Amino acid sequence: MIQRLKGSITKSLFPGGFFVLLFLYFIIFNKYHILYLEQNQLFRFNLAYISDFFSLPGALPLLIGNFLTQFFIYPWIGVLIITLHGFAVYLLSKYILKKLSIRSVLLPLIPVWLLTILQSNELFAFDQSVGFLLSLLFSAVYISVNSDKYRCILFLAVWPLFYYLSGGFSIINVIISALYELLHGRQKSRYMFVVLYIVAGVAVPFILSRLLIYIPAEKIYLYPLLYEFHTFSLASLVLLYICIPLIMLTGYFLKDKAPVKIRFLQGTVFKTVSGILVVFLMYIIIYKYAYNKKAELMVGIDYHVRQAEWNKALELADKYPDLNNLVIYFTNLALLNSGQLGEKMFSYPQIGTKGLRLKWERNANLVFGGEIFYYLSYNNEAYRWAFEAMVAKGPNPRSLKRLIITSIINGDYEVANKFINILGQAPFYRELANKYNKLISDPALIEKDPEILRSRSLLINKDFISNASGMNLNDLLQNHPENKTAYEYLLASLLLEKDLDAFAENIIRLKDFGYTSIPLCFEEALIFYNFYERKNIIPEGFSFRPETITRFNEYATTYTKFRSDRAAAAYALRKKHAKTYWYYLQFVNN
Repeated sequence: MIQRLKGSITKSLFPGGFFVLLFLYFIIFNKYHILYLEQNQLFRFNLAYISDFFSLPGALPLLIGNFLTQFFIYPWIGVLIITLHGFAVYLLSKYILKKLSIRSVLLPLIPVWLLTILQSNELFAFDQSVGFLLSLLFSAVYISVNSDKYRCILFLAVWPLFYYLSGGFSIINVIISALYELLHGRQKSRYMFVVLYIVAGVAVPFILSRLLIYIPAEKIYLYPLLYEFHTFSLASLVLLYICIPLIMLTGYFLKDKAPVKIRFLQGTVFKTVSGILVVFLMYIIIYKYAYNKKAELMVGIDYHVRQAEWNKALELADKYPDLNNLVIYFTNLALLNSGQLGEKMFSYPQIGTKGLRLKWERNANLVFGGEIFYYLSYNNEAYRWAFEAMVAKGPNPRSLKRLIITSIINGDYEVANKFINILGQAPFYRELANKYNKLISDPALIEKDPEILRSRSLLINKDFISNASGMNLNDLLQNHPENKTAYEYLLASLLLEKDLDAFAENIIRLKDFGYTSIPLCFEEALIFYNFYERKNIIPEGFSFRPETITRFNEYATTYTKFRSDRAAAAYALRKKHAKTYWYYLQFVNN
């Protein structure tokens, strides 16, 4: 009795510890990742929306995945769902292996481990995990049928429907079912079953793609499996789909060498310790090769930008280790909106004007790139980016919210109401949709909203052509010379372009925008310009800080000392002056 209890504790120890670590891993290291996944879709209780899924194979995992992903709006609930899903995968894997006489505590953890590697990638949607779980469920039901004949009937009757509902995930079941009959079938007819399964696996998707559903030929057997990964993630994805068949084959060929049922890591203290070490090794591999700290920081910055938490976005930007266009763009956006662009712009890495806006490309740029236009009060351009983002990615909370607020600013209440209705079909956004409805139904509420009033006061009244490679800052200022954000971004762009002549022409308007002192980066640029051009341009009512002049003199002395050796000068100046405009101007190539 005591021995059996010890065995039961040992059996529970490994999976229990594994899933505790799984929960902690996602809640500590992937919180922003969870929030980012939620923003990429919008589950709606709408019959037309749901019926659209059934126009292609794979509706079931996509629907269930989207339904569960909406709860990721609360990270701890999202992590709990991922953990419970992993536990369900473990139980089904264990059941399937047990039916194959492979009794093991750790082997069923392998699919969960591979899923954790994949779920660490922000491109891996949760519907992929659901699809794999459904595939295991089908295999568990199939293997649980003892009669060879009834198993065959079950497969041939149910699998075509399962293909329609789960798409490419059902192909895994063709492999597992055929392999099970080949290795464990008891009748000679099993060879015929194997042939029938393979024929069905090839023919059914092909026939359905011609008669019932339209799907490109290259996706007939794969959709909606995600396979656009590279290197480690791609290897993990392939292993996930073939791990059960591989374990089946290994168990079958080892059974003659182990006449007793295969038992792995049970009984002794040594084996217990070995099992614990295996679990920790799994997580070391996850953390070292799957966890992407840079991506987590990036989506964390994005989250705080969405929440208009500018200082929190800058705190994460401080931790980002490399040059990244999106991070620099968000950093400049956060500096602009927190009133620190002119003061601290060169305290962060800069890559020229590419760091002020994103290229117009039909990818994630469409989702992120419209933010700057909204805050510049370039309202129609912000609307255009949000609309194109929704066309490219489908309805998502971020794009819908931007479409609603820009439509309200423009006074297009019917258009706003259209997007409000879509947003309101999602349970977690119903309250926000009601807030927007109240806003457009009561002009008095709009008059109390400072954000809407500010943007309305800066609406464009003189037409101009949108510049695909720029931000039309001069056009915005011609419409509204009082647009402070456009003015600051113009000065920043001139500094990043190293166009000090144009910068000197525009800096004289500083007082018009309520500045009481020259922001540090602007001051550094003007001091350098005056020194280099032998001029004395200072905006009326302003003066240079003595400490800035002292620092410039130190910079100029060191630069002069190493003038003949550019590399040596850069090295000598980097430690003390790397975060100055002077260093950017002379040593950073755009």
